[in-house]
Amino acid sequence: MNSYEFQLLFGAANYAGMYPSLLAVPSLWAFMLFNVGLDNLQSDPDTLRSIEAVFLLLMVVVAPAYFLTLHYKYTNYIAVTVIQRILVVSVLAGITAVIGQDPLSKFNNNFVALMFVVDVGGGFAHGMAHPKGLRGCFENVWTLSKNTPTTPFNKALRLEAYIGMTFGLMACVYVGMVAQIKAGLIIAMLATFIIYFWLGFHANDPSETPTKFILFHRVAIASTLFYMSEVEGNLGDLKLVFQMVACSLLAGLISPYAAAMTSGVCTLYLYKLGSDWVLSTELSGEKAVFYWMLGWGIATIISSYAWIYLFIDGYDEKQKKRVWRTNWQDRILGVFCFLSGAALDKAGFLLPGTIGAPVVYLLPPVTLWFTLETKMLNHMQVGTPFHPTWWIDGDLPKFSHTDWVNATFGIATALITVILTSYAFYAINTAIGVTSLSFTDAETTWKFAMAHGILYIFHSGMWMIIASSGIPPVGKAKAFSVFPPPLPAPLQANPHDCVPAHKVDLFIGNLLLFVATFFPLDEYDMPLKAAVGFAWAVTTLMKVNIHIKGWGYVAPIVKQKKK
Repeated sequence: MNSYEFQLLFGAANYAGMYPSLLAVPSLWAFMLFNVGLDNLQSDPDTLRSIEAVFLLLMVVVAPAYFLTLHYKYTNYIAVTVIQRILVVSVLAGITAVIGQDPLSKFNNNFVALMFVVDVGGGFAHGMAHPKGLRGCFENVWTLSKNTPTTPFNKALRLEAYIGMTFGLMACVYVGMVAQIKAGLIIAMLATFIIYFWLGFHANDPSETPTKFILFHRVAIASTLFYMSEVEGNLGDLKLVFQMVACSLLAGLISPYAAAMTSGVCTLYLYKLGSDWVLSTELSGEKAVFYWMLGWGIATIISSYAWIYLFIDGYDEKQKKRVWRTNWQDRILGVFCFLSGAALDKAGFLLPGTIGAPVVYLLPPVTLWFTLETKMLNHMQVGTPFHPTWWIDGDLPKFSHTDWVNATFGIATALITVILTSYAFYAINTAIGVTSLSFTDAETTWKFAMAHGILYIFHSGMWMIIASSGIPPVGKAKAFSVFPPPLPAPLQANPHDCVPAHKVDLFIGNLLLFVATFFPLDEYDMPLKAAVGFAWAVTTLMKVNIHIKGWGYVAPIVKQKKK
């Protein structure tokens, strides 16, 4: 056994013994936690209970995976454990200290400090023991992530793992904002991410999958989570997260697909509960919903740049241009996600039961759904009828090879570009009044700017349907042509010419929403209205010119088929 493997054995033994030793010799841990004192450790039942929860999950979730890894020599999983400690554990432990969830926050965040010394610092030390150092660990994980599952079971297991990680993200958001439990983020991480990293490893690793052990481990973890929620108790809203993960793991006894479906439903329900909370809560003098919309907008943008960083080198030059155009789309949608909520907040219509509430419930998840699936299409190197510039020159096929992808992307496109944009237009104009569009009768300058900002975004989406994509079928099968009935673009122009004009519209619209929400504009009433009038004139002339130039346009790929 080399040093790389021995450190995993050492970690497995430690994780297996932490919970029993805390129960048997609590004074040992009072000393280990930088001599915090036994009385201080036991003075608050919530403090001790949260630490017990962390240690119990380490014993049940992590230690068995480590021991099995050593037995079957899953060297790739050792690399996974190093990376998750360096990246995931460090981030969530740091956030735990920042938001005041350290169980020992009164004692200089000693619990998080110990985590950084043992888990994060130990992760770096473990990684250096790899024959190629930390770089070797990253290379192993990167290679593992590119593997394609070879069996139907492993394909289902990968889907379960990916959706489970999505649930883990939502659980951490929920626990960090709503639950406010000591060590809540650390507990949620162990109950979600670490489990699904383990399942995801087996889905992608070419070695034989230990199906019997996975079944046993599912039952052991689910039983522990039910125990923590129903018997141990007193962990507040974490009880719901435990129950959801347990039900999902047990559904996996039937099929990983059943587990994936359960995790997906639970993710949406947690998001709904989080939205309920932010709509009725204030943080630092602002409605929590303001930060909620900001956070999801930022998450959309970060996910896009992470995608660029990780995968851009795998594309050729032509594909890179498409990837960067997708990145621009992601950024503008992330900005719109935030600004639409901020605008409704300023108008006083972002409260429970108001017309703005559906924007909070629907816009962030649909934005992420649409942008993530657009990235998936880039990876698959397939087109979509909703983005004609991808396929009209024959660069990509018009549809994906599977109608599941076509249909889900079509639904996401309809939601983000038609339904939710239209609803945001309706909600904002209801909140500030349609007369705010008037150059002479608008009540205030900021309402005028806001009304024209959302109008710019709404009208540009409708124009792209008229001039570029029309209403295409969402899939290749005949059933997808029934509803909505396909409708060619009534005033077809060259889609390549339409995209720059569409970008200008979206930029102007978001800029107007931004200045309307965050700047006092009354003293700039005339200059602003003059600028808006000029913008409408210029962008309208751009569109007229596009239609004149593209009159009678026929896509190159259609011409080739006719020949």
